[in-house]
Amino acid sequence: MLNNPVLDTIAKRSSIRAYADTPLTCEQLEALKLAVLASPTAVNAQAQRHLFITNPDVLADIEKAVVDKLLASGDQATIDRIAGRNYKVLYDAPLLVIVAIPADGTYYKVDAGIAAQTLALAAKSMGLDSVILGMPAMAFTGEGSEALREKTCFPAGLEYGIGVAIGHRAMDKDPHEYDMAHIIDVK
Repeated sequence: MLNNPVLDTIAKRSSIRAYADTPLTCEQLEALKLAVLASPTAVNAQAQRHLFITNPDVLADIEKAVVDKLLASGDQATIDRIAGRNYKVLYDAPLLVIVAIPADGTYYKVDAGIAAQTLALAAKSMGLDSVILGMPAMAFTGEGSEALREKTCFPAGLEYGIGVAIGHRAMDKDPHEYDMAHIIDVK
């Protein structure tokens, strides 16, 4: 592989599901904010908003809302999976970045994915780790969501696009192995 720091960062990143009780510094938070603002968007719409949540009480409220909805869902496979993770969905990360997007539009979900990957790679390049999250969307819809939307300053008219939990890892995990069978060369 090429000797390239960006490719090296991509190769070393993995989804981390346990974080140390160490807050991010102001400099780290600012760098992540600038990184996500540099993310490209379709036709440069920049329609998403990025919620940087570091308040431990708000993080706990989000996690509780998700877990409560999962337990009430009756989906036993998902309940078993979350039980195996000690009922954690944010994994004690000191930062959750939510990419909030307009509900209507062709490219907003793609833009959210680009922002999430930008955050994940920026975090890794700074010596931090991350996990990209879809489940917290449950906390921002349905019963009880309005109070949580208010606590998080969730912009009106936007919905949860994707989230990224970021912090200092408290576990070891190797990146996934490559399966070249997933590549289709069209020549």
